[in-house]
Amino acid sequence: MKNQSAKSLAIGLVLVLGMACTQPASAQTFKKVKVGKNAPVVQVASGGASAWALANGHPYIFNGKSFVLANSISLSQIAVGGGNAAQADAVWALDSSGDIYRATKNGTSWIFSQVSGALDLIEVGPGYRDHCHPYEVWGLNTASQIYRYNYCKSQFDQQSGFLCDIHVGGGDIWGAQCGPNVFRFNFSTGVFDQIADPFGAFPQLTVGSNGDVWATDTGDSVVYKYDDFNGFVSFGCCVTQIQAGNGVWALDGSNIYRWEPSALKFGQVGGASLVSVSVGSGGGVWGINSSHQVFAFSTP
Repeated sequence: MKNQSAKSLAIGLVLVLGMACTQPASAQTFKKVKVGKNAPVVQVASGGASAWALANGHPYIFNGKSFVLANSISLSQIAVGGGNAAQADAVWALDSSGDIYRATKNGTSWIFSQVSGALDLIEVGPGYRDHCHPYEVWGLNTASQIYRYNYCKSQFDQQSGFLCDIHVGGGDIWGAQCGPNVFRFNFSTGVFDQIADPFGAFPQLTVGSNGDVWATDTGDSVVYKYDDFNGFVSFGCCVTQIQAGNGVWALDGSNIYRWEPSALKFGQVGGASLVSVSVGSGGGVWGINSSHQVFAFSTP
């Protein structure tokens, strides 16, 4: 899938993952979670009120103890988000042809209904702006065109511009072009505004549930955090993946780190060796290892 000299803090903060990190608390760790029929998992999507996975090409939902098969449909991506104590997560998915599906629950069964259009990437988050967007559902097609789902019209509306990556979180929408340029959606004007950035290569963006934006420059693996006054500020090197939700997590190779705001540094967390991590706004923190097994972060 195609969709793949900086500022420093005034106080001189530099965080070198693996060297300047605190050690994990023994009670906080990642623990293996069962998956129905031990199906190998390729993606975990953590939302605001639920967690889903793709295993053997099929969607699985976490039932509190394990991931169980939700539907036998064949999918290539799943996106979950926007849920909280008052409303369920929106669940959307794509198949290998780019066909779009929206999941709804009928009794104890999950139904995946096809929606008109074709996308290469889909992202879901909470919607705060108007009644036609109770969830923010955004997607990109193979031509890098941008689409936003309109619940009033039951269709995807094309937006201006072109992006190769897009992220939804905290009611904000961020994206990147195929080069190092970064954009933020302006709800007042309906266009994506370019944001000054220090990246030399394609940035890996992530948006937290509070709207915080983090990124890594895929050219040199330097970590950045965005603020409205200083732009993207360097937090040192190096990570291979960073994910924000209810908290910020990072991988340095297979090592796992969690941002500790009170200490202004990343602390290492044990229990597993992961190749990817997914962080929800309320659906938990999940990871996958190289054997396609699922792990959940556990804390008393």
